[in-house]
Amino acid sequence: MKCPLRTGIVGIGGFGSAHHGVFETLEARGLVRVVATCDPALPRLGEVCAGRRFAERGIETYEDFPTMIASHGSDLDLGVIAAPIHLHAEMHATLVDKRVACYLEKPPTLDPVELEQMIEKELDASIPTNVGFSFVHMPARIALKRRILSGEFGSMTRVSFLGLSRRQPSYFQRNNWAGKLIHNDRLLLDSCLGNAMSHFVNSILFFAGRDDPFEWARPLQLGCELYRANPIEGADTIFALGHLCNGIEIRIASSHACPNDEQLIEEVMEFESATITIRSIDQVSIQRPGRTEECFSMEGPSLAASVADYLDFLLGKKDRPAQKLTDCLGFVETNALFYLAARSIGNIPVHLISQQAGPDSAKVIPDVEDAARLLINSGRLPSDADFPWAIPGGQAGIDSIGNIERVVREMASNTKYRN
Repeated sequence: MKCPLRTGIVGIGGFGSAHHGVFETLEARGLVRVVATCDPALPRLGEVCAGRRFAERGIETYEDFPTMIASHGSDLDLGVIAAPIHLHAEMHATLVDKRVACYLEKPPTLDPVELEQMIEKELDASIPTNVGFSFVHMPARIALKRRILSGEFGSMTRVSFLGLSRRQPSYFQRNNWAGKLIHNDRLLLDSCLGNAMSHFVNSILFFAGRDDPFEWARPLQLGCELYRANPIEGADTIFALGHLCNGIEIRIASSHACPNDEQLIEEVMEFESATITIRSIDQVSIQRPGRTEECFSMEGPSLAASVADYLDFLLGKKDRPAQKLTDCLGFVETNALFYLAARSIGNIPVHLISQQAGPDSAKVIPDVEDAARLLINSGRLPSDADFPWAIPGGQAGIDSIGNIERVVREMASNTKYRN
């Protein structure tokens, strides 16, 4: 491909706005030319369109994707999909049919059956799709993965993720699919780990891949407990532990219903002779017995860097996208096993929920951090301890993945929130 790459962007509002900011800068550098964009909310987005100078830049605007593609699909080099998750598969298939390179926002889908269909469709692609998970394109993280693969720390025994990031009620009301298990009669599975903190689950699976710098580990079996403090259909709090197919243990604890004012993020990798902890996305600690702790900072992730990485691939400067669709199997399967294992979502009793002050006050589980740290540090789920809101979940293995739609539909119909 040659610059400028003729680009169409799906999405103007929401996260699409962030993409437009990145591509406006790339356009000024002569790397791309945005020729078209679409959003069903276009009649309400006049101020955004004016602020991005769409008219002056010659960007044609549309209310729907099919019309944009009918007008420009034959002359696009790159399509950017920053649309709701449940629209990704159909839009991706259209770009593949038009032989247009695709930058697809994360997650590609949360339905493992649909992901397999997307991967099969990708076989027809003239140019591999890039999925926009953060972190995996970052040179410092790739360098750390290479150190792991070199055997410097011994064999990896366990990976963990602790993620507490509070969300206000408005977060779950921002669109018509937030917090849903099913949307428009399709599997959705939006949750704290399926969406906002999906980057981190994807990251620990990336580091757990044992044979190649660009290998992601896949799950073997998980035990899980799902909870909700907010009045949503899905889960805002998830606890899981189990093993990956390569034998590495995995522990995950995450919640949007936490009292913390600031986001608490920890990725931990344990080895025979070292423990690596990544805190707050970019602070790395490597502890080894008898040696001084090694600490360093990594560059933070950015949408601009992720897009630039894919452009480098399209322009022949890199030999592969940072994350292909096939690289997403581990994440999507792990997310599906949360539901297959838990089988139900426990409602946190109203008297055990704290309500913060203010017009957009969050519902929080006061002791959720204690439960999260218990799981990460000791491998005990909340129901194994004395948390009064805890309800036992169950176990599921990768061989049950084909049951995901039936299980989730039963969960959506049988489990009702009360708060």
